[in-house]
Amino acid sequence: MSARYLIRLDDIAPHMDWPRFERLARVFDEFGIQPLLGVIPDNRDPQLLQFPELVGDFWAKVRSLQEHGWEIAQHGFQHSYVTHDCGLLGVNGLSEFAGLPFETQLDKLSRGQRILRDHGLQFETFMAPSHSFDRLTLRALRELGFTTITDGFSLWPSIEHGLIFLPQWLANPRVLPLGVQTFCLHVNEMTEGQIRRVEQFVADHHREFLTFPEARSLASPQTLNRVAGRVIGSTLRGLKTVRRTLRRHRNSA
Repeated sequence: MSARYLIRLDDIAPHMDWPRFERLARVFDEFGIQPLLGVIPDNRDPQLLQFPELVGDFWAKVRSLQEHGWEIAQHGFQHSYVTHDCGLLGVNGLSEFAGLPFETQLDKLSRGQRILRDHGLQFETFMAPSHSFDRLTLRALRELGFTTITDGFSLWPSIEHGLIFLPQWLANPRVLPLGVQTFCLHVNEMTEGQIRRVEQFVADHHREFLTFPEARSLASPQTLNRVAGRVIGSTLRGLKTVRRTLRRHRNSA
């Protein structure tokens, strides 16, 4: 099977760059793409709160998008980083969950889940802020009835720790030779050039996109997929370390 694609939108909250969001929403609607919305239940992130607040009912808008076929993910709880634990993926040294006791994580996840449900949202997917979670996070998610994590370095959807992992290791859309890949878009941070590339990619490759239920149906516990994921993860972490080192050298020069 040739490569198939998914799109997730992170940091969905009342305060965000809504003109950029609406621009992307128009191209998704035009080509029948149904992204995953990572909704922050109780946004307390000071950087995100600097963006203008939506004029109108935020929760009604999210419900409308869900009714239109877009999928919802719980994006943490308050998007507040409280540890420097990079978690199982080893990507970023900030976390809202990794490194905390199980009961603390369960409480935060449960409170976030309750907020989204109280606003009429239906969801089974978790999106960790900064891609950081640990085994206790996964245990809490299973206990709360989540089925899916939008993260991981495998080539195809996998089943690990009793949960479905949908691969996510690229931000900018690009053509791949095989596998299933979720492109992670941070709307608030996107440049004009990045938005145009997304628009062009969707126009050129919209027939190669999956819905999230379709992607879940492809999940398997195959060993080869997990091995490929470890290789990809190690490579990406290594490249990130090199880039960070080069950046420090440039800044100190």
